[in-house]
Formats: sequence, C-alpha cells, structure tokens
Amino acid sequence: MLVFSGRKVFSSLMLTLILTLAVTSCEEGEVMDRVQPYKVLGSFGTSEVHVKFNFDEPTARQVWLIGDFNNWAIGKSNPFYPDVPLSQGAKVAMQKDPSTGFWTVTIPLNPGRYLYQYAIDEGIFIVGDPNNNDKYELADGTYKSIVYVIDK
Repeated sequence: MLVFSGRKVFSSLMLTLILTLAVTSCEEGEVMDRVQPYKVLGSFGTSEVHVKFNFDEPTARQVWLIGDFNNWAIGKSNPFYPDVPLSQGAKVAMQKDPSTGFWTVTIPLNPGRYLYQYAIDEGIFIVGDPNNNDKYELADGTYKSIVYVIDK
C-alpha cells in the first residue's frame, strides 16, 4: 500500500485539474492552428489550392511568407500579393491575429511540393517553420520547410 502526504495528493489533483481545464477550454480549430504549420483548405473549383499558413512569433513586428512559389521575394522593391501574382515575385505579408498572436495568410498554390521560410521584420531574420517536421536541411545548419499541396 502506498502512502502519500495529504499535501502531495492535493498538489497532484490541482495540477491534473488545471491541465484538464486548459485543454478543454480551447476551441478545436484554435488548437489545430497552434499545432499545424499549414492547412490545405481546398481548390474551390479552380486548379489552384488554397493553403493557410500559421506562424507563432508574437514579438515580430512584421512577417512575410517566402518560398519557391514567389521566388523567395523579400526585396523592398517587390510588390505585394495579391496586387501581383506569386509567380512574379510578389511579397506575401502575413496578418497577426490579435486573439492568438499568430501570423496567418492564405494563398493559392498549384498542387505540388514547395519550400518555404518566414522573413521576420523585413528579412532581418529568416527562419524555417519550427512546427513543421518536413525540412530541407542546408549546409549552414539552417533549414527550409516543406509544404505538400494536394487537392482535397
């Protein structure tokens, strides 16, 4: 028979209760967005598939999504999407969701495999997606993330 002090049992019960409340108080979509680096939304009758990207960097002032789908556009002279098509090197500005602190953007992509990264604060920092396990490792130890776009 195991004997626990009353204090330890109480602490353990409180921790379990707090964790249960924290998990059950989140909306399903909110938890999914926090875990998933991107979500394929569907084609909506076109050949392109809409993909929503999510990035957790609450201290950033500005985040751009860059990748081989927009020729890694981060130059100050590059125009922004949707004013110019992605294929012409348009920058993709992400919007910060004030309720979650996540940066998000939805873009149309043709089915395929794409490499991407995030340019933070006008490209001062360029990072792969830490929530995406599909990575292309570079010789300098950094990586580009991979998104697989398949029409639903």
